[in-house]
Amino acid sequence: MTWVCPYCQGRRPVPPPATAGQAVCPYCRRPVMMPQVEGQKSPNRGEESVSLPTGIPNDDPFWELRNRITRSKRRTAWYWWIGAFVGLACLGAVIAGIWWVENAQQGGANLTKVSPPAPEKRPPPPLRWSPHQVFVARTLEQARQAVVKIEIPLEAGTAVETGTGFFIGDRGWIATNNHLVQNMNSRAYVRSADGQTYRIAGVVIQAPEMDLAILQLAERPAKTTVLDLSYDGTPALGTEVYAIGHPYNVDFSLSRGVVSRVLTTAELIQNFPDHIVAKIHSPPNMVWIQHDAKISPGNSGGPLLDGAGRVLGVNTFVHRLAQYGFASHIRYLRELMARAKDAPVRPLPEPRAPSLENVSPEQIVDLTQIDPLWNAATAMGWNPQTPDQYRQISELARIANIVKYLQVRGQIPEGVPPEIIDRAATQLESRFMSLDPGVLSVAVTEKLNSFAVQSLNQVQSGIVCVGVVASPVQGTAVLVAVGERPRHLLLRLRPDPPPLQISQRVFVAGLILPQVAEIRLGNQNAAEQVPVILAMFVIPLEKQSTAGDTTAAPAP
Repeated sequence: MTWVCPYCQGRRPVPPPATAGQAVCPYCRRPVMMPQVEGQKSPNRGEESVSLPTGIPNDDPFWELRNRITRSKRRTAWYWWIGAFVGLACLGAVIAGIWWVENAQQGGANLTKVSPPAPEKRPPPPLRWSPHQVFVARTLEQARQAVVKIEIPLEAGTAVETGTGFFIGDRGWIATNNHLVQNMNSRAYVRSADGQTYRIAGVVIQAPEMDLAILQLAERPAKTTVLDLSYDGTPALGTEVYAIGHPYNVDFSLSRGVVSRVLTTAELIQNFPDHIVAKIHSPPNMVWIQHDAKISPGNSGGPLLDGAGRVLGVNTFVHRLAQYGFASHIRYLRELMARAKDAPVRPLPEPRAPSLENVSPEQIVDLTQIDPLWNAATAMGWNPQTPDQYRQISELARIANIVKYLQVRGQIPEGVPPEIIDRAATQLESRFMSLDPGVLSVAVTEKLNSFAVQSLNQVQSGIVCVGVVASPVQGTAVLVAVGERPRHLLLRLRPDPPPLQISQRVFVAGLILPQVAEIRLGNQNAAEQVPVILAMFVIPLEKQSTAGDTTAAPAP
């Protein structure tokens, strides 16, 4: 049995027995009259019923309004509870998502959040400013900034031998060829593309068998551009390559070509047993990149690059007839850098008198050609009319200088009887000394000099010309002027040079060396770049008369 509150319509069971009287509704807390339920029957239904509450006025005008408000508050309270539950659930989902993402970024396998250790409290490090900035070249223009010109004063400062190098790493190192380092002295320096000069502290490491060396600067530039040495592949046939260097002192010049072949030392020696790589004892499996980018004396030690500025190899030598350049693969320079990691720097030696020890002309010659070539030269009166005729004369000069050089140095090639070299050298010297100055007229001299000037870019070739002494002999070097528009040549003489005076005419039979010298005459500030000639045969001539005829005169 239940009763219904007339105010809030709340229902409550009425346990028997119950007595009528006033009570309080447990829902709305209003006073109500409880009916008497004991023994009463409904006259219509015959069942127990509850009488309506009595004793409380039912005519309150706000009764319905208060009842609705009460029901509304009950519903609102439920809504608040439900809303709070949903909000807490959403907040928990967001926190769980953030926690999951953080754990996934740290590896995902271990989902346990580990708090980082508290940072150690240490004083801040002192502020240090380094003036040296290092950048890696990524273009050919930037690669040009990484190339330097190596200049070595020779012969009491009257000439400068030049070569090429390039910056590597971040320690102020410069890579170049070993044959260039062999001639260095403490007065050597490098010149960068922006015109700045830097002293050389010494040699870090040398690898004669690969013709590679690394130098250390005494002071480093504030901003250094280095080259990318990471290439480790094999360039394909036809790959476009670039060489940067100073050919005949045309400074910081770029030339372009293609890879024509990639071969090893063993393959080079197989075709050319007397090749330079055999003389420096290069490893048989050492890789060389053959290319046709134009390189000349002054390019030695420079980089061979691809279009992105990466170094493929180090230019080392050139085939004098085919005009192909050869570069050692860059991997050998990387190996040398690894070996030189903690190597001490060896200071450069003091300047010394020039010698022939570092000259490396071809040592294998056909001595049977001496007589035919001499006869051909005398038959044409030393007056060549075609390039082929001049080639015969220049080939005679090449063989003569090599033979005399071997005699002077005293190092005869293995398997060659020393008496044969001595006999050939003595015979050639006797023939050149007996040369009749009368055959060297003005017309003959002009013809010889014209062909000689055209052949100056053919390294290791012979040269025959008539020049005028332009400077006093300094040690074993002298400067001569050749041609009407004088072209200067620096002659490296034998240890017992002939007595020469300024303005004296001389006949020269020599060998073109790969070095190029820089000279300054008198008080001139401008420098002139001149080829270097190994001249074992320099014959003083008399001074020329106005008529062009010549008469013999004793050497002063």
